[in-house]
Amino acid sequence: PGPAPAPAAPLPAWAHTMTGGHKATGAVTPLAPPDHSAGLTLAWTTGTAPPGPRADRQVLSPGPTRKERAENALREFGRIAEDRARALGPEHSETLAARQQMAYALGRLGRHTEAHELHTSVLASRERAMGPDHPDTLRCRHNLAFSLSRLGRLEEAYRMARDVAAARARVLGADHPDTLVTLYEVGYTLGRLGRWTEALHTYRQVAEARTRLLGSEHPDTLATRYEVGISLGRLGRSADALELYRALVADRTRVNGPTDPETLRARHGLGVNLGRLARWDEALAEAQAVCGAREHVLGPDHPDTLVSRREVAVALGWLGRWTDALAVYRQVADVRTRLLGPAHPDTLAGRDDEAHCLEQLGRAREAADLYREVAALRQRAGRPQP
Repeated sequence: PGPAPAPAAPLPAWAHTMTGGHKATGAVTPLAPPDHSAGLTLAWTTGTAPPGPRADRQVLSPGPTRKERAENALREFGRIAEDRARALGPEHSETLAARQQMAYALGRLGRHTEAHELHTSVLASRERAMGPDHPDTLRCRHNLAFSLSRLGRLEEAYRMARDVAAARARVLGADHPDTLVTLYEVGYTLGRLGRWTEALHTYRQVAEARTRLLGSEHPDTLATRYEVGISLGRLGRSADALELYRALVADRTRVNGPTDPETLRARHGLGVNLGRLARWDEALAEAQAVCGAREHVLGPDHPDTLVSRREVAVALGWLGRWTDALAVYRQVADVRTRLLGPAHPDTLAGRDDEAHCLEQLGRAREAADLYREVAALRQRAGRPQP
């Protein structure tokens, strides 16, 4: 007999923390391995950017940043993939697992085109080696749907997520955690496509299953309830959304604490829907409180903090306090310019807000100049005008 194959290269200790968010751990079916893509979905609940680390942890902890962890992961999994390809072969399941983690790290770094290409390559190898319905193949297809979504290829992302959800239901069961993770992805993509009635139905299906299987206060259940609230608000059902967010804030406060980023996210949703119901004094008070808490917990320049600060400005405008609103809008736009650049979509949206305030204050010439400046930046960046 020939020599025994070399053992697969072990993963470094830090690599085991690469998946962000709360994973579907297979608590209901303990023999099933967790889906390491499950944490991807929970990064999308703000509508702005993935939740960042707490500001106090950044100051106190000597550990690497999220970007550095992703860079380390990409480098280390690249080395592991090469070692495993030499020892085990390029299409061995352990080699493919390392390459899949490389693709995940590329996504974390915002290199979505490269991530998509690598996911596509790994998927082809998985289908050849294991078949289209093997759980590892389905996991790869789930990740590819995520990658397509981040590239703005929403129809393709929706079709793939829908098909993976159906396959996982058939292979693993309708209530398996991995099936529910992909259904959640279907709901998210439907929302991005503006199909909010279908998104609401899908999120409710996931929320009911997770409540039944994991409990009403499990992190995955709470995350899905948040998305139900988003869908209700988008459908103009703000009173229903407000009721949901009040209950969610209470549960999040009890489970996570009053200043946890997820609690603050739920409070932000509550404040938005107060505004939609024209309860602007209450909406302003809530936005100011959430903004202050996010600044303390996440830092003044965190995307979620800036979203809350903008919500303060929105409420001030609706209350007729346009001078105060202008100062806040300018603050948000200035920070986004510094962090994201002058032509980033979020920066340009902030400048549009600023121009609208100038109009309301009767400063029409300044508003027109700013609108023209924003339009020129959009044109140079090749972005459509809103």
